[in-house]
Amino acid sequence: MKQFKEEKNLYLSDKQPLSISKKFFLMMSYIILICWAIVIIWPLFQMILSAFNGKQEQYLTLNDPFVFSFKHFKYLFQETLFLKWTQNTLFIALATAALTLIIVSFTGYAYSRYRFKGKKVSLMAMMLIQAIPTFAGITAYFTMYSVISAINPAFTRQMMLVLIYAGGGIANNTFILKGYIDSISTELDDAAKIDGCSNLQIYRLIIMPIVKPMLALIALWSFIGPFMDYLLPKVLLTNPESYTLAAGLFTLINDIRTINQPAFAAGGLLTSIPVVILFIVLQKQLVSGLAKGSVKG
Repeated sequence: MKQFKEEKNLYLSDKQPLSISKKFFLMMSYIILICWAIVIIWPLFQMILSAFNGKQEQYLTLNDPFVFSFKHFKYLFQETLFLKWTQNTLFIALATAALTLIIVSFTGYAYSRYRFKGKKVSLMAMMLIQAIPTFAGITAYFTMYSVISAINPAFTRQMMLVLIYAGGGIANNTFILKGYIDSISTELDDAAKIDGCSNLQIYRLIIMPIVKPMLALIALWSFIGPFMDYLLPKVLLTNPESYTLAAGLFTLINDIRTINQPAFAAGGLLTSIPVVILFIVLQKQLVSGLAKGSVKG
């Protein structure tokens, strides 16, 4: 019986047992993570509950009985320009992501693999530009829009927003992609050159498959930006029909004449759907590793 108790208390793991201090810090980590999850999940739960609660009227009340209903979603589609706002936001987000990817993919590769005069100075300049808030250039944006629209009347304020979002993300994303490409051995480039590949072929056949996870992440960030930004669309877009989702939905909570907080909650719930869909589409690329990409290349 004594031998059985000794065998039962025998520690067979290859890891060292946790000390009292480590157990305390582990417990504190779990408590912090649980509190953090509650802070995030609780408002989302209330938003979903309010969006489908037919008892909610103009204002959100947490003690109303719950009656399942789609009336707040019907209000969005029938009484507001929600579909138009969604169309505008998708256009701006997709155009921003595409333009950012095209430019950043070449600038990141050029800064990583090429040596040219002014390389360090231009990198430093881009870093300093990132320290300036985007909203600080709002006057310059209006001037640029006036000049471009005078030359090309088809140039819209939404296109101006695309240029602002893409231009604002190029510097930061160039740094990120450059650092990612720097981690790829240049021996792959040398081997491809021996086989007769040009620089463009090296990038397309060797580098591109490896950096797909980072490009997917940049595309996701660029796509999310127009969904989250309220200030620039509110300032630049003067016509309600040209609003993005953030600017349009804000009209449901900022004016006592049109206030409808449950409909705002329903709109916020619907706004997350395109982002979730894109994340699911890019999930395979986001979780893939360097080794997998290099084998494909």
